[in-house]
Amino acid sequence: MNRQQIPHSALYTAATWQWGGLPCADIVTPPGAANVFRLVNAYLFLYRLLNPQKISLKHNLLHRHTLIDALLQRSPCRQTIEIAAGFSPRGCMISADPACRYFEVDLPAVVALKREQLERTSAGRAILARPQFCLREGDITQLDFSAFPAVPSFVISEGIMMYFKRDQQMLIWRNIASFIKAQGGEYVFDYIPLDDEPSRSRPGQWLSQLRQRLTNAPPPFAYDERTRQDVMADLLTAGFTRVEMFDTGVLARDWSLPHAAVPTRTIIYHCRCH
Repeated sequence: MNRQQIPHSALYTAATWQWGGLPCADIVTPPGAANVFRLVNAYLFLYRLLNPQKISLKHNLLHRHTLIDALLQRSPCRQTIEIAAGFSPRGCMISADPACRYFEVDLPAVVALKREQLERTSAGRAILARPQFCLREGDITQLDFSAFPAVPSFVISEGIMMYFKRDQQMLIWRNIASFIKAQGGEYVFDYIPLDDEPSRSRPGQWLSQLRQRLTNAPPPFAYDERTRQDVMADLLTAGFTRVEMFDTGVLARDWSLPHAAVPTRTIIYHCRCH
């Protein structure tokens, strides 16, 4: 965490969008993100020497984001609710269409910094002035969907579900499923089951443990033994009636994701209630 209480993971991800050349990323990326990006990549270079099977983080994040973009572009929904949006440039891009309403939801410190960042430039101020673009404070674990317009919505929770244990995930999914069941729409998120993660070498485990001791590292992912099929079963139990899974490593070329030749592996779950 920095002095503004922004997770380093959010800053790294923001810099990844900018590195990847995503639309509007240069407008929303906060100061200091580039330094975090360089520092983390230097560590990951050493880490991958000890763990040759480890997938490139920046490419994995870029494929994750752009595959979700592709699903959103295919959706008939004209309202998007992106939960734990961080410094995602997606809302700035999509809300350029006056017919598309976009809500970005995150914790107060993140929302405040993103608003501050947008206010730095004329392009950012123009985005904030759009009636169809809204930054809103909220917590994914207790989000009140009655505060949003009751219309079919495309709900996104990118890069956050891996921090929650199964019982917490189920509460979040039930809440989202209830909203979509009542109003219509789709829900998309990413989650990589443990058995889809490449195994770590013993030196790689030592390096990771050393980093945890010497730095103020983010909380570890709340992994368990569930497989892709187990996660799908939980989503159906939570109230969704149809769940599709997309693997970036399989679809990168066919979906023309950037840097498609670089191998990645993120599982995107696409959920409906009809």
